[in-house]
Amino acid sequence: MSPHTAWCAADHRCGLGEHRGAEIVVDLARHGRAVVWRTRTDNGREYAEVRLWVALAPHETRARRQLLAMLTGLRVLLGRVALAARPAPRPHR
Repeated sequence: MSPHTAWCAADHRCGLGEHRGAEIVVDLARHGRAVVWRTRTDNGREYAEVRLWVALAPHETRARRQLLAMLTGLRVLLGRVALAARPAPRPHR
């Protein structure tokens, strides 16, 4: 396994061929929660791992509408994250 990174937790979270940072939690009481970890695999590739809990409406049609909104938002989010990895544009002179 590669050496610990500056951001990894360097504890029980590291192992099984990966390094993990401490989790970052976003909590909206009674609505949902997101937990994000920065992870580096044994081959050196880094990822952000995200776990979501979303409180769904008890009515089936509303719950499905919530799921659709969540999936649509995730698609937009993934696109924005992918664009953020591109090099910054050079200024025109």
